[in-house]
Amino acid sequence: MLMRVLIYWSIGGIGGIQRIYTMLAKALTECGHSVTILTNRSLNPLEVTEMHGVHLSGVNIITPPHLTCINPLCDVVNSIIGSSKLYGLVNDYDAVYIDDLALGSLTINELIKHSGLIFYMHGLIDRVKIYVPLSKPHRMFINAITALRSSYRLIREAKLLLANSAFTSYVAYKTIGIRPRVLHPPVDTGLVAKFRSSIRENAVVSLGRLGAAKGHEFAIRLIQGLKERGIDAKLYIMGSASDAASRLYALRLINLAKRLNVHDRVTLILNSPLSKVYSILGKSKVFVQAKWGEPFGIVVVEAMAAGSVPIVPKSGGPWHDIVFYGKYGYGYSNLSEAIDAAEGVLTSDSEYGKLSEIVMRRAEEFSYNVFKNKVCRFLDELGN
Repeated sequence: MLMRVLIYWSIGGIGGIQRIYTMLAKALTECGHSVTILTNRSLNPLEVTEMHGVHLSGVNIITPPHLTCINPLCDVVNSIIGSSKLYGLVNDYDAVYIDDLALGSLTINELIKHSGLIFYMHGLIDRVKIYVPLSKPHRMFINAITALRSSYRLIREAKLLLANSAFTSYVAYKTIGIRPRVLHPPVDTGLVAKFRSSIRENAVVSLGRLGAAKGHEFAIRLIQGLKERGIDAKLYIMGSASDAASRLYALRLINLAKRLNVHDRVTLILNSPLSKVYSILGKSKVFVQAKWGEPFGIVVVEAMAAGSVPIVPKSGGPWHDIVFYGKYGYGYSNLSEAIDAAEGVLTSDSEYGKLSEIVMRRAEEFSYNVFKNKVCRFLDELGN
C-alpha cells in the first residue's frame, strides 16, 4: 500500500539525527511513497546534499515562517511554530514520523489518535519522567521546555515505535516497559568507499559536534600518550561549530593541545562538507570515539566504512551494536587502554590491514540498502 508520509524535521544541526531525516525521505520515495518534510528550520536542499549526500528530489518541503536566529529562545519559538503547523497537517497524511517530545498538548492529542504515528527514539529513555540532561548544555533550555510541556505519551501510543540501536531499545524496556523495534541509522557505504585511500597516514580521527559532551579532549590526551611512547601520529578533530558555545569549545581544544605540547600534531576542521570528512577518514588508520553511553554513534560506522579502525568506550550503542563487544574493533575502559589499542594499530601494518578489512565488511550491515529495506517493510506492515 502506497502512503502519504509526513516527516517532521524538528531538530536542527548537522549530525546523525538530521541524516535520518534525509535518508528516511530518500528511502520512502524510492519505495514509492509520497513524502513531505515539514520543518521549522531553514532547509536548503543544496546544503542537505553537501552535508548528507542526499538529493531531496521528489520530496515536498513545507517551511512555515520562522525565526532564523540560532539560540535557545529561537529554538523554543520555532518549536511552537512547527508544532502548530504540524497540528493542522496531521490528518492529511497516512503516516507521520515524529522524533520530538516538545510538542503542544493539542498536537500530541491529534498524533496519538493517528493510525500511522511513527516515533523514532534517538536518545536513551533512562528515567521514568522526562528530565533535563546536564551533559547537553547546548540543549538545556529546549529540554527544560520539553520536560514542562510533554510526557512519554507519544512513545506509548505510537503505532510504530523505533529506536536507533538495540542498546537504546533495551534501556527503554528496562525503564518504561516498552521495547521499540530497532532501525539503525544508515551510512551510504558506497559513497564512503569512494574516498578510501590505499595510502594511510598514522592518523587518529575524532568526529562529532564541537561540544564538551562529545569529549574531544580525550583524543588530544590520547595523542599526548602516543607521543610519550615515541609514536608519531596526527590527530584530526572534525565537527560542526554553529554557535558561540561550540566556537569557544574549539578554542579550549586548541589551548589544551598547546598546554600538552601536541599542538603541532592536532588539526581542527570545522563545518566541513561530507566529502572532506570522508576524505580524512579514508586516509586515517584509527577512529576514536570518546563519549560514554552514546545511544548509537553513526560516525563510528562512517569511520569503519572508510577503513578506519574504531576505538570506542565499552558502553552504549558503539560497543553493543556496532563493535559488538570487541569483535569489530577495540573497546576501552580508560585512557591507557585506548592508547594501547591505538598503538597496536598504528605500529603494525599487518594489524591495521587485517582489522580494516573486518571493519569495512561490518559497516555494510549498517548500509543505506539495509536501512531502506527495513523502512519499506515497516511501512508495509503499518499500512496493512
